[in-house]
Amino acid sequence: QFENVIINTSSTPVPALFTSQALQAAGNSFSFTAFSIMDGLTGRLRKTFIPEEIPPGAERRTVVDQPVIIYRPKNKIDGLTFVIGAANMPLSKYASIIAALNSENHVVIGFFVNILNPPLRNHRVKAERIAQIFQELKREFRVDTYDIVGHSIGGKIALLVTALYDENNLVRNITALDPVDQHPIEFTNETSKRKLLRRASNATSNGSARRLGGANGSVNGSVLSSVNGDASPQDTPSTNLDLRSSRADITLTCTDSGYFINKKHNAREIQNFNPSVKLVMHRNSCHMVYCDDDGLISWKALMGRGKSADHNQRIRDETISLVKERAVRSNGKGKYNSKSTSKKKSSSNGKKSSGGKNMAGKAKKAMSNGMNDLNEIGRDAKRMGQQAAAMSKVMG
Repeated sequence: QFENVIINTSSTPVPALFTSQALQAAGNSFSFTAFSIMDGLTGRLRKTFIPEEIPPGAERRTVVDQPVIIYRPKNKIDGLTFVIGAANMPLSKYASIIAALNSENHVVIGFFVNILNPPLRNHRVKAERIAQIFQELKREFRVDTYDIVGHSIGGKIALLVTALYDENNLVRNITALDPVDQHPIEFTNETSKRKLLRRASNATSNGSARRLGGANGSVNGSVLSSVNGDASPQDTPSTNLDLRSSRADITLTCTDSGYFINKKHNAREIQNFNPSVKLVMHRNSCHMVYCDDDGLISWKALMGRGKSADHNQRIRDETISLVKERAVRSNGKGKYNSKSTSKKKSSSNGKKSSGGKNMAGKAKKAMSNGMNDLNEIGRDAKRMGQQAAAMSKVMG
């Protein structure tokens, strides 16, 4: 692009901006600026995607061929919780959740999810390792049961642990934050849903399940959904894993954003197939709302931003309270004394009880949730109608 530059050979002085000294200085300045930007970008990328140095008191260890980070509480250990992140998301993004668990005297086993390794049966291999890691560590920390907090794919992996690898019912609580049942689909298969609807008239009140064995472990030990108990090996490709036999207290959260998340395979759909699990809707937030500082570039950029920063903060605070409450229940210490519960006062102090206001608030929230559900159904129906109309035009 500089081949056609005309060189000034006249006696007219060259403007100071274009002297060789000025150009050299400008070049040096540009190089310095470029390197500064690259250094800053590299630092941000490292902060966002690459697990940085572990915090003081934590320990990096390899257990059952799986690298983990162990975060110990300051006081005597009352419980053990695995924290499983989203795909290739550093554990530093869950520092607030880890700190909340440590504050309730839970030792935290941080599990980084490398979605590329192993290339086959990635989710199940990780789920099986979690159960094996607990067997290796339970004597060291003197615990008999454990909890799991998982986010995104980590939430699905948490559900796989209790569905496939918890025959002795050692998992007490699972908090799956916006779990994603994709690649592969194992809890929300549509073919299985249609079978369930066809068999509904013959279903028993509590259902039934059976285990099928497999030579390579791909089906071995899995609890397969079978409404009338007649599942067969031929059904396994289109039959969902079942959470009904799990003894764990399972809570799912669900946001309504995320570019890569199909609504047919989100937390809400998982709960539709497994009505016994709890579902908490975090509407108008984003898939990465549960993560701490997102850095300059992160997966959060592809997952929406939510209604507002204040709303996202409220969701994060609610999630921390949920995580701490589950930890306290696992400890067997009784009611969780959070700020929200501490605001509830007895009417014995002469003040009017706020029970009526609480009931009204709950009713209002339920109505709001119902309206949101109807609006969402309406949007889905409209979208399906538009797709059908477009298809009819193509077909002529």
